[in-house]
Amino acid sequence: MDRIKHILVLFVLISTQLGNAQQNIVVDETIYLHANASTFVSGETLLYKIYCLKSSDKTISHISKVAYVELVDSDKKSVFKAKIKLENALGQGDYFIPTTLKTGTYKLVAYTNWMLNKPAADFFQMDINIVNPYKTNEKTSNSNVLTSNSNTSENSASTTDLNLRLNKKVFSSREHVDLKLESSNANIKEGSYSLSVRKLDNIPTQNSISATNFAAIASNTVVLDPNSKAVLPELRGEIISGKVVSKNGTDKIKDVTVSFSLSGKSFVFQVAKTNSEGRFFFSIDKDNYNPNIVVQVIDEQADNYSISLDELPSINTTQLSFSPTNNLSYTFKESLLDRAVSSQIENAYIHRKKDNLEKQITQDPFYSSNAKEYVLDDYTRFKTLRETITEVVTEVYHKENNGVMHLHVTDPSVFPQLPDPALVLVDGLQLQNQVDLLKYNMKNIYRIDVIVGRYYVGPKSFNGLVSFITFDKDFTSKQSGSSILKTTILRPQVKKIYNNVDYSNLADNARIPDFRNQLFWNPDVKLNTNTPTSFYTSDVAGSYEIRLEGFAKNGTPVSIKEIIEVKDSATN
Repeated sequence: MDRIKHILVLFVLISTQLGNAQQNIVVDETIYLHANASTFVSGETLLYKIYCLKSSDKTISHISKVAYVELVDSDKKSVFKAKIKLENALGQGDYFIPTTLKTGTYKLVAYTNWMLNKPAADFFQMDINIVNPYKTNEKTSNSNVLTSNSNTSENSASTTDLNLRLNKKVFSSREHVDLKLESSNANIKEGSYSLSVRKLDNIPTQNSISATNFAAIASNTVVLDPNSKAVLPELRGEIISGKVVSKNGTDKIKDVTVSFSLSGKSFVFQVAKTNSEGRFFFSIDKDNYNPNIVVQVIDEQADNYSISLDELPSINTTQLSFSPTNNLSYTFKESLLDRAVSSQIENAYIHRKKDNLEKQITQDPFYSSNAKEYVLDDYTRFKTLRETITEVVTEVYHKENNGVMHLHVTDPSVFPQLPDPALVLVDGLQLQNQVDLLKYNMKNIYRIDVIVGRYYVGPKSFNGLVSFITFDKDFTSKQSGSSILKTTILRPQVKKIYNNVDYSNLADNARIPDFRNQLFWNPDVKLNTNTPTSFYTSDVAGSYEIRLEGFAKNGTPVSIKEIIEVKDSATN
């Protein structure tokens, strides 16, 4: 039922764009971002979890499938932009703080395309301090500062709703910490949460925005004027849009057929037609993180057109306000030195503690249920395309004319054969002229899929389909021209499974130094299981903050903080 509602929303939005809708549309969406800290030293990693919520009641919003995160410097220039895939309104990402960033105050901003119809003040905004100890005469913000030595705890949900239980409060280095999160409230147990365990020190830090504080800040819904042009939500996935232009100014730009190719294991191939302004839209809903795309005009007179992509919608950074900067105090020198040394040591041993990428699900091609497959290892292999289609894939034949080659598929139900060529793909890349395949070594091809008869992709029909699947997904085409756009786009960050150091067998890592200031980060905490959350302390003594943030199923914000102490083993 929700899916039907979302499709109806998109239909009304498109109608609004065309000026045919008379119904107001309400933008009821906001973003909360939980970051692992608000002050970073060069070489450390900003970790974050994204919650896409309804502005009205803070329950999850199912409208947007993509969120954006930007880090903006005090000159109001974006120094980092990430695209985050949202699964069930949740997403996660990270950013390694490079030494190229100067010391200063930054803004971490999070939003969705749908939220771009709201004022910039409604975007999630968080002040971030970055300290670069490798550059002199640097400054950092000293306003709204918290020194993180307070041993206080915060709990926005009552203790009867959610309890955080530790096996103890004081630990030795490399000792196991057993943390249990317990609740009898069904809404709390079915909520979404993230957990950070990080060392505290006296380096100035901005006030972190807890889920409780965020929920208390008014986040208004916005009613769109039906006659205005709204920014469309990415309802099914990433929206890729662009424009076709007639080079001589006389050719039609409406109903021009455009194809989109995103190569890879789970490749994406789509076809769309332009509107009266020559504009086209594609929506990517597959797990494919290849940044290289090809967009091309499908037309006998394709050379008469040029094609361009729209830039990603962006925020108006001039509306962001930054805290004034002041010189760093000498009293922070020791803490800065400790943090800098710790990050260098940890980065030197990153190969032993690296995060794992979540395994991507390989999805079958869009045509798979109708195709006949030829796995070439099942046959005598031939080096050339001509030999392969003559001896193995016998439904396919080719025609050449003036350096242009087309593959055709024989349809025994039709006589004479239709003159239209087949749709030819190589790992999802469309080839309108298949001459590149003549010299390509067929030993690199794993499989050839064939469909006989008229085949439709979107608004375009083809006389059959021939799809080549390579072993290494490394095929490249030399074809070029104004009607073929080969470019790279910003893709979503690949979801990670963050490393959790294990000292259950101390001998395994006894000789590896452990200078972690971030003991644990879990962006996907589950309360509806009996599995305890556990981690190990590092060799760095001090106070550590355990911070849980998130939202219950009914939209209730949950923020809990606890402090543990790690003592140097030599002093125990």
